[in-house]
Amino acid sequence: MPHSAGGSSHSGGSHSGSSSRSHSHSSGGHSGSSNSSRTSSTPFKGSRRYLYYQDNKPCLIYSNYDIRKMKVMPIVVWIIYFVFLFAPFMAMFSFFAFKQLHVPKKVTYYQNKKVEYVIEDNIDVLENEKALKKSMKEFYEKTGVVPAVITVDNETWNQDYKDLEKYAYDVSVKRFPDEAHWLIIYSTNIKDNGFDDWHCEIMQGDRADAAISAKHGEQFNEALYKRLLQRSDYSVDEALAQTFDEFTPKMMTVSLDNTFSFFGLLFVNAIMAGGAAWTLIDTIRKAKVPEKYKKAVLCDLNAVYQGSCNFCGGAYIIGMHTECPHCGGALPPQSYVQDPQGNVIHIFNSNAEPKGT
Repeated sequence: MPHSAGGSSHSGGSHSGSSSRSHSHSSGGHSGSSNSSRTSSTPFKGSRRYLYYQDNKPCLIYSNYDIRKMKVMPIVVWIIYFVFLFAPFMAMFSFFAFKQLHVPKKVTYYQNKKVEYVIEDNIDVLENEKALKKSMKEFYEKTGVVPAVITVDNETWNQDYKDLEKYAYDVSVKRFPDEAHWLIIYSTNIKDNGFDDWHCEIMQGDRADAAISAKHGEQFNEALYKRLLQRSDYSVDEALAQTFDEFTPKMMTVSLDNTFSFFGLLFVNAIMAGGAAWTLIDTIRKAKVPEKYKKAVLCDLNAVYQGSCNFCGGAYIIGMHTECPHCGGALPPQSYVQDPQGNVIHIFNSNAEPKGT
């Protein structure tokens, strides 16, 4: 059905028709929940002991996961959150944002039909219908939308209709059911005091929506209203013709029906995309294996003793190496007692020092 593309009057200003369109990892003794990846400086249930070296000293850490491998689960959780939380909202915001973008398409309804340009002046206010028709024809050739201009006296409609918009709607439905017309109705009545009580309403068929955006329709209406106010400079037909001439080249350009909504939604989308990217980078950073853990080894010794390298003085764990983990020098033989599993349980070297448990 047709809808208002805007209206104006000498007494009440103008209105826009756009509103009526029909269409962790933790360390140093900190830990997470019992099911999460956890590291600690003290043993806990389900943990294993790892040995790594830092500043020429052995360090022991307890973990319920292999600290030498990248943690994949946090990344998997991020992907799930993104797919089921971020992505749907971002897609929805993008959809509504680009819905505000109007890419015009020429109407082809009258492509193989005879076009009649209706100019019906019932109150003798149009002085140059020929020039007006020329402007209307150029508008049709550019957009495929057929303009029609009808002038009436206020008495024609104000007895049976609340306003000119309702009257224009009925005229559009009855006389232009093809929905491919751009109907302009100009109505006036000179009152006893000489006041020109004029009104103007534009009705746009639904097929015309493909070519004429709400934004362009609103701009056309505003430009026509300004010219009609300048009656000393423009006659009614001149105001109409010049407004057609001004907007014919603009109608088929891309426009935004609601600029604020478009950029507002894109801004929200950008924030969400930035937040998603930041959380992904942070998740990957936390999931990476810390440099100090890359050369860590499992240390299942029951008794842990610390010795010193004769070459570099660096400390090491006895029973775990045959070469110094710091300088690569050969380690001196140690006298110690092992259990059946090969664990060092006693050292006969007075220089050895216990290291943790």
